[in-house]
Amino acid sequence: MKKQNRLNNLVKNTPYLKPTLAFMLIFIVAGALVVWIESDTNDQFVDFIDGLWWAIITFSTTGYGDKFPITLGGRIVAVITIFLGVAGMSFLSGVFASVFVDRNSRARRGLVDYPKMKDHLVICGWSEEIKEILLDIVGFTDSFTAGEIIIISNIPSERIETLKESRELADLKFVRGDYFSDSALRRANVQTAKKVLILSDTFESHADAEADSKTIMTVMSIRTLSREVYICAEMINRKYESNLKQAMCDEILFKREVSQKVLSYTSVENGMGHILYDLLSQREHGSRLRTIDIEEKYIDGPFREYKQGEAESPFIILGLLENTGSPNKMKMEALRAAQKTSNISQLVDNLQSVKDLEVNKPLFVPPNEYVIKRHTQAIVLEKLYEAE
Repeated sequence: MKKQNRLNNLVKNTPYLKPTLAFMLIFIVAGALVVWIESDTNDQFVDFIDGLWWAIITFSTTGYGDKFPITLGGRIVAVITIFLGVAGMSFLSGVFASVFVDRNSRARRGLVDYPKMKDHLVICGWSEEIKEILLDIVGFTDSFTAGEIIIISNIPSERIETLKESRELADLKFVRGDYFSDSALRRANVQTAKKVLILSDTFESHADAEADSKTIMTVMSIRTLSREVYICAEMINRKYESNLKQAMCDEILFKREVSQKVLSYTSVENGMGHILYDLLSQREHGSRLRTIDIEEKYIDGPFREYKQGEAESPFIILGLLENTGSPNKMKMEALRAAQKTSNISQLVDNLQSVKDLEVNKPLFVPPNEYVIKRHTQAIVLEKLYEAE
């Protein structure tokens, strides 16, 4: 019963299977017939291979002319094979066109799965500023192209098509569904994604608390599928921060607080709003703010050595970002290291430090003798090109 169901599913899900089997049957029957009719009087048809070759060439209307029937019966078989070939090629063209049109239609409606996607970016939810966000992602970094970005949302497909009208976003991918559901996340193959960006959804959520609760649900759903993928979540209310941290969210952005900090800082320091905007805009001034890996030779060494070693590099070191990467891996490594001591008091302190491990902890302008720890990146202002 199971084998029969598998066979039925194979036939149903493979549109080329039936035409392929029909063509093979025509090749075999036509080849066998022409050999049976022609073999006694025509030395061009000695065995079945000769007949099969002739049937394929005649069916495809190529007509090399290296083999041809000379008897009446053979010629009748040839005429029938030619007509079947013309009809078959037309039918096959229709099948191809239908499959491609159907796939494009399903992709536009967000009904296509992406099981082969790897190291891609999954964006969960919708924001009115999503076009600007996407253009920044594909324009300011080398990490993702539009074809490596999947949006999960219940937004109407017309809104996605409007986004794709921009040349830079033409290859954007879309999965329709609830972005916090396991099924939609699996369809976007979040298990092998490089990063996930969760937006405070403004399309379906009518209250701040509802949007934040969906963000928490999404992080929890993703963590059941993958403990390694990097998750960045946008939140509205800070009171849910502990819930996100317990769900092992790697990075949390409180968009209202960011705006408030910029406004308050600008009121105290002249030009601070322009400075922060230009640091993040990157493109206009030939530089960008980013994090880079630190070479192994500088790990467990003083910050001074790293500064001196990279003095001629095309970037300015602003500080360090500690505890980067997979929180699960870092905590497991720290836990194994903490258990190596035989001192009970020291062991308790070590385990407490593992519990309090803060992911993505920035440290600006560290002291020269500060020891660079493992899983640390450098925060730098990198020169891209000379501004005009």
